[in-house]
Order: sequence, then C-alpha cells, then structure tokens
Amino acid sequence: MQLPLIRRRRESTPAAAGARFPLHLPAPMFQVLLERQGPSLGLWRAAEVAALREHGYHRPVLDLGCGDGLVTSLVLRPVEVGVDPDATALARAARLGIYHRLIPRPLETAGLPAGAFATVISNSVLEHVADIDTLLAAVAQVLRPGGRLVFTAPTEDFSRRLLLPLAGYAARRNRALAHRNLWPVTRWAAHLEAAGLEIESTRSYLRPALVTAWDALEVAQQVRIGGQRALGRVWRRIPPGSFARLAAWGARLDLSAPEPGGGRLIVARKR
Repeated sequence: MQLPLIRRRRESTPAAAGARFPLHLPAPMFQVLLERQGPSLGLWRAAEVAALREHGYHRPVLDLGCGDGLVTSLVLRPVEVGVDPDATALARAARLGIYHRLIPRPLETAGLPAGAFATVISNSVLEHVADIDTLLAAVAQVLRPGGRLVFTAPTEDFSRRLLLPLAGYAARRNRALAHRNLWPVTRWAAHLEAAGLEIESTRSYLRPALVTAWDALEVAQQVRIGGQRALGRVWRRIPPGSFARLAAWGARLDLSAPEPGGGRLIVARKR
C-alpha cells in the first residue's frame, strides 16, 4: 500500500498548550491499524500515529520499545536502530524491513555509544516503566547535545474517562494495562530535567468521549462465546470494503483534545 505523506506542522510550545489544532490520520493508515490491531487498539494507535506524524525527525533515529514496528512504520522510515527486549516482537519488526538494526535488549544494556542519536522516538512505552529515571538517563546518554526525545503516553486524566467512573474499575484497568506513570506535564518535566532533558512542546489527543469509546470497545473485546472472543471473531470476518468505509469515517474524526486529553505527546530536548 502506498501511504500518503503529510506536511509536518510546526509543533506548539508548552506555553501555547491551550491552543488546539485538529488532528487527523489519513484513511489508508487508519485502515492498516484497524485491520491489524482491531477496533480499540486501532483507534488509540491512530491518534498516536497522527500526533507523531506532525513532527520532523533528525537522523540517526533510535526507536525505544519498538515492538513489532507497525506504529513507527506509519510515522517514518527507515529507522537506524530499534530496541526492545521482546525478541518475538522484533522478529515481526524485522519483516517490515524499515530497521537497519534491531537489538533484543533493554536500552540500558544495549551497549549503544554515547551521543549516537539525534532523535529517540518511543510510543506508549514510558508509562509502563518502573525505573523511569534510569531509563531516561540512558536516553539522555545516547542522545547528542540538542537531540530530542519524542514520546507518547496516556495522561493523568486517562483513568477518569474510562467506561465506568469508579476508582476501583480504573485501578483494575490500569493494572491490566500495566500502567505505572500516568503523569501531568509538570511531573514528566521534573523527571526529564533530572536526566538533562527539557520539554519543548506537548500535544494532547483523544478527547474524553473517545477515551470512553475506546474503553468500551476494549472491554467488549474481552467477551467470550464458546471459548472465543466474540467481537474478534466478527472483526476478522469484516470484508475489506467495510474496513475501507470504517477508515474513511475514522479519517474524518478529530483526534485532538484540549489538555490534558487521554494521551499526550511530549518532545524533550537534551541540553
């Protein structure tokens, strides 16, 4: 599939966080995500990809926690290095052919030289990390001076916008999703600054109604009939033409959100 290119707009600064610009993902990319990742994850990833595609990326690029590489393949290609401790996911990433090198280890033990990268990109990874300060220090070490970390993560508002507005429900969902660091910008700034990184810009995505819709779809996908996930079985039988129509509808969705949104992209520069 030939994927369309979009012009990267100039990102907003933290001081202009109240400003809101529409955020859309082209239908062909939306369709890829829906077909390969299902309705709930496809929706969430669409917002992340749309936000990530607004930025330019100076090379060389390191993809931190690259997983199977699908998200990054819709943002930029090629990528110099991808790191992820999941060797099975890296085998899938290798088949995409966008990475020059894949390392099946955590960044902290990957043995990459200091100052080797102009950009580190990381999608939906840092919210899961227990020892976040050690990881951010490793990111800062491999970045050259002036290099940038571009990452996405769910926000401090995520738990309030789930299907059921109950603390116990949110706690269970966050445990299931292995969420640890659902932080406001101020807390991210403190941890980043301790590693020598300074926030340059932020971008929120997924307004409350879309977070609720995402969670409803996610929960619906857990329903089993006859030992199989019912929605997943139906989803796999959707004809390509229907996926195209769903993607065309998705492309018209404004995936942006006023602060704090359900998810947030942060760009931080190494001092």
